Amino acid sequence: MADQMTATEIRPAGKASLPAGRGRTRRGGMTRYVLARVARLLSIIAGVTFISFFLLKLTPGDPVATALGPEATPEQVERLRASLGLDRPAWEQYLDWLGGVLHGDFGTTLTQPSRPVGGELAARLPVTLQLIALTIVLSLAISIPLAVWSAHRAGRTFDRAVSSVLYGLVALPGFVAALLLVLVFVFHADAARTAGLAVAGAALAMTVVAALRSRRARSSPLPPLIGGGAVAAVGLAVYALLPDFPRQGFVPLGEGVGANLTSVALPVIALTFVDIAVFTRLLRGDMITELAKPHVLASRAKGMSTAHVLLRESLRPSMFSLITVVGLTIGQLIGGTIIVEHIFRLPGVGSLLVASVRNGDHPVVQAAIFVIATVYVTVNSLIDIAYAYLDPRVRQVNS
Repeated sequence: MADQMTATEIRPAGKASLPAGRGRTRRGGMTRYVLARVARLLSIIAGVTFISFFLLKLTPGDPVATALGPEATPEQVERLRASLGLDRPAWEQYLDWLGGVLHGDFGTTLTQPSRPVGGELAARLPVTLQLIALTIVLSLAISIPLAVWSAHRAGRTFDRAVSSVLYGLVALPGFVAALLLVLVFVFHADAARTAGLAVAGAALAMTVVAALRSRRARSSPLPPLIGGGAVAAVGLAVYALLPDFPRQGFVPLGEGVGANLTSVALPVIALTFVDIAVFTRLLRGDMITELAKPHVLASRAKGMSTAHVLLRESLRPSMFSLITVVGLTIGQLIGGTIIVEHIFRLPGVGSLLVASVRNGDHPVVQAAIFVIATVYVTVNSLIDIAYAYLDPRVRQVNS
């Protein structure tokens, strides 16, 4: 009998593994989910390009005549229209454009002298992507610590003060913030430095008073010291380190990291205000809910440190909603940078799109819409796939 026992039957206790078919089933389910998301992505992009292409055809005016100018003769207009294939039916033009896109050819600009649209986008896209990347990184670097500490101090002075500021930031549009930043840090830079020094002095004085009151009340002086010290540090940094920001223009990264960051600092700050408010409020709410759950309360009862409870037990499970919103924000920033780029004269996709709409350059507008839609849908599809990978229940709901 013992000689007939199989390897599976004599495997030690606790070492039993899942059936081999179950692992293959999970991998197969994930593969099907990814393929379904890719198919949906392609269909959405195709739909966006189809609708935008024919909507551009319905806009008033003749883009060819606009590109050539009022001095062009009818023969010149017809010759250019025929050379670009614009005298053919609209559906043929769309299929021809779509076939070119599949081969990396977005056509040529109508604005003279004619240039490849792909080259124009390739030159502008890095500027927009840098703005988006810096905006997301700065927003998360500020909002996550604020949210964690606000959730820990929920209902107290720090939380109420942060919430009041965030409500104001949500109501501040990006273009208004951009104009205010230019007014303060470009046209009145010396006054901004003086104000930073005054704020630092006032913050230090208030911190000392609050710490003395806390000591008399036999409570911890650490919260007022941290809050006041942070405000004082920001004020001193404004006074001592505030550079001379340019009113407009962009310095490429190849000409110096410092000059490049200085040229994009104000646009990035203008874009972060609303994102900081949204990220902080969302994460704070999720963390407050997480902190009230039994396993977190049990960790506190066991004497776990505050850092462990906040970061390991509460922050990690609360990040899912934030990841989703960050993905949506990246897509929104692709189009949201248009006004800010126009205000600061940055050579990004937004400013190119504005100029192309003004000039009636439909090939550039169509290509820019395609790029914006592709980035938006791709980012959100990647987030959906990451969710499905981390949580199999998502695959089951969407299957």
